[in-house]
Amino acid sequence: MPSLARFAGLFHWAINRLRWGEHRGGMFVEITGVDAAGDAAKRSWHMLAEGDDGPYIPSMALEALVRRCLDGQRPAPGARAAIRELELAEYDRLFERRAITTGVRAEPAPDAPLYARILGDAWDRLPEQLRRMHTPGAGKSAAGRASIERGRNPLARLVAGIFRFPAAGADVPVQVTFSAIASGEHWERNFAGRRFSSLQTEGKGRADCLLAERFGPFEFGLALVVEGDRLRLIPRRWSAFGLPMPLWLAPGGDSFETVEDGRFCFHVEICLPLVGLVVRYRGWLVPGGS
Repeated sequence: MPSLARFAGLFHWAINRLRWGEHRGGMFVEITGVDAAGDAAKRSWHMLAEGDDGPYIPSMALEALVRRCLDGQRPAPGARAAIRELELAEYDRLFERRAITTGVRAEPAPDAPLYARILGDAWDRLPEQLRRMHTPGAGKSAAGRASIERGRNPLARLVAGIFRFPAAGADVPVQVTFSAIASGEHWERNFAGRRFSSLQTEGKGRADCLLAERFGPFEFGLALVVEGDRLRLIPRRWSAFGLPMPLWLAPGGDSFETVEDGRFCFHVEICLPLVGLVVRYRGWLVPGGS
């Protein structure tokens, strides 16, 4: 077949305009068995490639082999199983130059807190104040103060009214009640008498390893990402009335939890495409309201 090099420009133009999905790829390898004590155990290795770095991964094996040869570690001749020709550590050095991250996840205990089950080993990297807030008990509550901004777009006001988001204000008293239920946790937020609630559970199927938060007929799959002393909540998928919706239509915004002055602090921002800000509320909470 003649060379297709003359069409390279066309291919480049098409691939940068005909985009479906998102510029993110990943994979995981899961094993089950028994640990040293003879108890059932499950471990998994995960890899996430951001941006356009995913397509480089298949060719990295060649680079790793070439570097081994340059270091004087030439592969032995002959046909054989090649499972030990490269180690994960050799890939890790190549991943460091790209937006590619990996991690090992141990299956948490079934009675562990919801966020601990989703975060796995990353749960231990959270500040103690965040772990304590996400360890619910019977009738557990927290109280504090918040400042609230509301979008001015008429459609934004309509959406805020439907979800009963709080009105704009400064130094507004807020109380959050966490109730553990069989499927997850029920959160009720009370901003100076304005209440709205949601149900949080473990994501299933394509939302596996995500936090599923339901507001009435709307459900959002949120990735819990630990960045330093922050826990970011990033929308990855959503549905309305049980129907999957395109991610580009999903509500977005910068939402995270952190610690300031020794207290649990929250920053929640909800924006809509073509509409802009719906609501932004930020403040602090202490368990029990003390």
